[in-house]
Amino acid sequence: MSETPLGAFLSARRRRLAPAEAGLPAVGRRRTPGLRREEVAVRAGISADYYARLEQGRQRVPTGPVLDGIAEALNLAAPERAYLHRLAEHQRQRTTGPVTPAEEAPALSAATLALLETLDAAPAFVTGPSFDLLAWNRPAGLLMAWPEQRPPHERNLLWQVFCCPYGDETPANRELEGSIGADLVAGLRAHHADRPGDRALAALVRQLSAQSPAFAALWDRHRAGPPRQGRLHVRHPELDAEVLEYTVLALPEEGRHVFVCLAPPGSRARQVFRAALEERSTSDRS
Repeated sequence: MSETPLGAFLSARRRRLAPAEAGLPAVGRRRTPGLRREEVAVRAGISADYYARLEQGRQRVPTGPVLDGIAEALNLAAPERAYLHRLAEHQRQRTTGPVTPAEEAPALSAATLALLETLDAAPAFVTGPSFDLLAWNRPAGLLMAWPEQRPPHERNLLWQVFCCPYGDETPANRELEGSIGADLVAGLRAHHADRPGDRALAALVRQLSAQSPAFAALWDRHRAGPPRQGRLHVRHPELDAEVLEYTVLALPEEGRHVFVCLAPPGSRARQVFRAALEERSTSDRS
């Protein structure tokens, strides 16, 4: 059998966990980074052969308690523990029957659209599970160079961060740890676990991996979890170099989020966003 998504995740997380982080002494030279399979197996209370077969895709999906033991052994955070269980469930479904196709996503609610209008003094936008841009207010349109004028594949937050010419000038957004890019890729990875047969999602991953080595490197880390608040580094012809704090609000619809960006008081960005709002107000009155 070939490597499964579950096995690939376990292997990637094992290689990222340093012996010191697992409470193990760093004795002797190691041929590969991270823990050895035998060390993970001991920490999880299972045999080394069983764990090796699991990584290699040669073992049936383990029970919930075994998965919990492996999660504990790999120091997985709560979102990644949930991701591990979802990977196992989808692997189990592939061996017992077809996966039920996803239903078509509902339209944005009037309440969500009204929320964007309420947040009209700051860039705010709604994303779907693959971080496609579903709606945005005028300051967000300015920030992202008017997505409505772009081809469909560019109306995506991942494209904005990893492939946009302006995004290419802000490598801080694509760092391996603590960046908006790292969080977006982790969110896409989590969504991917629930849509293993989604061809559009697989095509998006291939496209971004081909266009952006930074995306490919983050995707290979197999980190999974929802997007979090953080900092967006901006290089924009009308804003100059700025750092915007942003927060993320989860919507009731699965996989949808509202991103709200906050410019520092007195910054050029805040002045430009206010001017964009006033320009729209003047246009509406005329």
